[in-house]
Amino acid sequence: MLSENQLKAFEKDGYLIIKNFINDEKCQKLITEMDQVIETNNFMEQIKTISVFLADENSSKAADEYFLSSVDKIRPFLEGKAKEILDKNDKSYKIFNKIGHALHALNPVFKEATFENKVKEIFKSLGYIKPIVCQSMYIFKQPFIGGEVMPHQDGSYLFTEPLRVTGIWIALEDCTPENGCLEFIPGSHKGPLVTRFIRNPNKEEFDSGKFLIYTNGVPKFSYDNSKFIPAEVKAGDAILIDGLVVHRSAPNLSAKSRNIYTFHVYDAHNTEFSNENWIKPSPISFLPLYEN
Repeated sequence: MLSENQLKAFEKDGYLIIKNFINDEKCQKLITEMDQVIETNNFMEQIKTISVFLADENSSKAADEYFLSSVDKIRPFLEGKAKEILDKNDKSYKIFNKIGHALHALNPVFKEATFENKVKEIFKSLGYIKPIVCQSMYIFKQPFIGGEVMPHQDGSYLFTEPLRVTGIWIALEDCTPENGCLEFIPGSHKGPLVTRFIRNPNKEEFDSGKFLIYTNGVPKFSYDNSKFIPAEVKAGDAILIDGLVVHRSAPNLSAKSRNIYTFHVYDAHNTEFSNENWIKPSPISFLPLYEN
């Protein structure tokens, strides 16, 4: 349960660092489980068919059926430099950007972490009546090649009317400015949603392969860079993220990875999950938080 001071801080800033959310043992358990997911699913042998997902202006990289149909699957996505590394057969780099988007539904270890009581208590504190976990991701932020994530709002990708979306971002390793910790503009959640990332409503364009578009173009925020505040956290800390708060992360140019597990929850009570969203509701992966 969030304290009154924590709720006030979240309302003020649009994000909240929760110290010691999980212990070191649970962090290592999730890291070890992800190693097993990669090995047992033989992802390294499948990479020739894996699309490269970039969270930047080159959004067309994400616009394919592989990405669109990942809502109820556990699928790997590669770092932007993966092809270059593979072409050189350089085995010194790890090339996965993330694994998503249904770890919370299909993997018992990640499901346990997602639906534990302290998560439920957080959303009760936020007043969520019918919270639905709709997607989850394990993000690696690989040493030296972990890509930059441009400023964005999560509500652009998971829109509800009215907007009622919150993310939980759990650090499994220490996250610093050197390895690409999150950075936020405190209070930016009190502004508007700048753009939305949706399935292209133009049937001709969609059929020709332009599956995804931004309604107002790729998000471009006019804020001064000095407004971004690094959210440096230790392994086991969590960050609660409002769907409207502007955040980003720098590339990881260090020798240390930045493994995290994150999932998003929306309140289905008196809201409508937009049918324009890239992600389509699935009975496999859209799971009620309080009932699991």
